[in-house]
Parts: sequence; C-alpha cells; structure tokens
Amino acid sequence: MGKTKHQQILSFIENLAIGSKVSVRFIAKELDVSEGTAYRAIKEAENKGLVRSIPKVGTLRIEGVKERQIEDLTLHEVSQIVEGIVVCGEDRLTECPNKFIIAAMELKDLERYLEEESLCIVGNRIDAQLLALEHNVPLLITGGLEPLPEVVQLAKKANSVIIISPYDTFVVTTMINRALFERLIDKELLLVEDIMVKDVKYLQQEATVGDWYSLSQSTGHSRFPVVDQDKNVVGIITAVDVAGAEQEVIIEEVMNKDPFTVGRDDSVTHISRQMVWEGWEITAVVENGKLIGIVSLQDVLEAVQQIQKQPQFGETVDNLVLSGFRYVDDSENLTIKGEITQFMANEFGSASCGILVTLMNTTGYIALRKKYRLDAITENFSFYQFYPVPVGTEIAISAKLLLVTKKHCNIEIEVYNEQGLLVKGLMSARMGDKK
Repeated sequence: MGKTKHQQILSFIENLAIGSKVSVRFIAKELDVSEGTAYRAIKEAENKGLVRSIPKVGTLRIEGVKERQIEDLTLHEVSQIVEGIVVCGEDRLTECPNKFIIAAMELKDLERYLEEESLCIVGNRIDAQLLALEHNVPLLITGGLEPLPEVVQLAKKANSVIIISPYDTFVVTTMINRALFERLIDKELLLVEDIMVKDVKYLQQEATVGDWYSLSQSTGHSRFPVVDQDKNVVGIITAVDVAGAEQEVIIEEVMNKDPFTVGRDDSVTHISRQMVWEGWEITAVVENGKLIGIVSLQDVLEAVQQIQKQPQFGETVDNLVLSGFRYVDDSENLTIKGEITQFMANEFGSASCGILVTLMNTTGYIALRKKYRLDAITENFSFYQFYPVPVGTEIAISAKLLLVTKKHCNIEIEVYNEQGLLVKGLMSARMGDKK
C-alpha cells in the first residue's frame, strides 16, 4: 500500500531545505491536495519539530528535534496527575515517557520491555524496582509505599526519577488513562479525505455481471461502488454478490442496495469501528450523494494504527482489536492476528480470561457480520483454556461458523500460536435483522 496524502505531505516537508518557507497554499499546489489537508499536515509537522511559525516571517523548515511522545505528557505532569511525591530526579521531570510499563510479570519478561524514555509503574516489588533502575527507567511506585534505601541510592546514582503515588496500580493507570484520552480528543483528527482514493473504479447500475468480471480482471479488485447516470452511489457490488449469477444479469439485480457511505470530513476513527463491526471491506466517499472517492478497510486499519501510538491507553477492548490485530488470509474462517499487550494481562502476566472471552466474542461477531451482514446477541459462551497466554504472545483467533439459521447461530472460536491450540470457545447467539 502507498503512503496516504498526510504521509506524503510530511515526507515532502521533511525533504525541504532548512530555511524553506512552508505555506498552506504552497503545499496544496505542489501536492494537489485540499488546503484543509495541507493545513493539518503542516500542524503535524510543527508538532514533530520539522517547521516553526515565526511572527512576521511565516512558517519555516527548521532542524528537526526529537519528536515527543504520548502527547507531550512529562514526568512532572504524571506526578501531578497521580498526586505523587517526587523522591529524587527532579532535574529530569521535563522528560516525556514514550511508553508506560506495568510490572505485572516475571522479571525475565519485564526486562524485555524496559527501555530508556519509558516509565515503570510498580507496587512493592523490590526486584522489579531495582531492575528498572538498572535499565535507567524511572519509577512510579504505587500504594504509597516508600522505597527502600538501596532503591533510592541506586536511583540517585543513576540520576533517575522515583515518584510515589498514594493510589494503587489500577487507580494510577486509570488516572493516566483519563489524562491521555483527554489529550487525544484535543489533537487534530485524521479525516476520510486524507486517506481516500480519488481515482475510483466503479460500475453503472445498468452494467452486467460480465462487466464486473471484466473490471475485476483488469484492476485486480473485486469490490466496486455502483452509481446511476448522475454518479449518485446506489449500491456496492462484490464477488459474493455475483457468485452463481449469469454474465448477462444486470448489476442492479444482485448488488447490495444499502451501501455504507461516508463523507470526506468524517473522522477515520469513527468509520473504522463501523467498518470492522459491520464487515464492510470498502466504503464509498460521497458529497451530496455523488461518488468522489473510496476507502478500503485495509486503508482504515493502517491509518488507525499510525495515529494510535499507544493503543493500550484510552481505548476500549474492541478498539484494541481494531488497532492491535490484523486480518490474515484464510479461505475457510475469519482469522485475525495480534499480540497480547500488558494492558490485557492479569496480575500473573498472562491474558485475563475476561479479555480472551471478549476478543473471541468480537471475532465471532465480526465473522458473522462479514459473511452474512447479520446482527446477533450473544446468549451463551463456553470457554476452555488449555494454557496461559503470556504478555508478548503473538496469537491468532479464528472463528468458524458451524450453524447459521434465521434465529440462531453457533460459532466455534479457537486461539492458537505457533505451538498449537491455547484456548477454545463455543459461542451461541440469537440472530438479529439483516443490515
């Protein structure tokens, strides 16, 4: 997949000579994008330290500085958020952690995640505190527990930071969560027009199934919007729709007449949830009902992953599926792959049962929507876990539709890795209306 317009503009700005003037009109003209798209990209370039706005001079390309992460949340701000006391390392409180690590795993596993410019959130585990400091990782100690003298001594020797919060780990992470989420809401949104493809291949509603085969063969794609004579979007046609139909059948007779359409100013994060949960592989972008572009599910997933630098914060579990998991080619079942992150873990450093059930249930739901566009309400979920699933494990979740009737469905769901089957579930659901 190529770069989005947003990425292309950032790359263009980055390659400009130091001291070059950058303006909305200049970017819009050079890269043939809207002024709104150019403006958002320039603001992002300013946040990245690539350009600077100087009064009476304009916006100039400058020497890049290291990009700050987590929306510029400093250690000082973290200490204020969690109502903490700074024990040592006051001169480093302006630093911004690019990752938060919760010490809820064995030391050998924890060590893999410890890296500079992160922050380790830990309770009374002395071994984890010392290990973090040995890797020059600042500590946020929860539960109001004062560190042992040897811990403070090591921190001072390494010129590291120790913050003590009176709250437990769960409350501390929730407080940080809330602060990050508020900042994420305030930042510039990535819009549909930033990622949509303008050169759209489409079919007229009076075209035939034979025309679909010709267009599919010439483009390598199988999903197209269908338009009327005025280029108003009236449907979506896919390989599933034409399967078994004669070549001379009119497209209008077999297409989906209730297509999912979006506007150029819709946010990508908003449409991503709808596309995943409702099984839409493509969506037509319309303006006053007329086709102006197209966005694929793959485009949306890649864009969401790019803008969610820390998907484990400020997100619900279904969004974790969206940002942390990806579709894989599987001709028989709906399969997604992803990694078990720290925020999915229980106190033993493995994926919690609740998280696994939710992930599996979501996979089953998506499989049903993807194939039949049917809604469902889970009535029963049988869960069998054979092995723990540690943090860092790359897993695949596969949903097999066993029985689908007008009123009920049964779905078998398996979680496995390269070593074999880890978890198995059977989901029974009551069917809803077709959408």
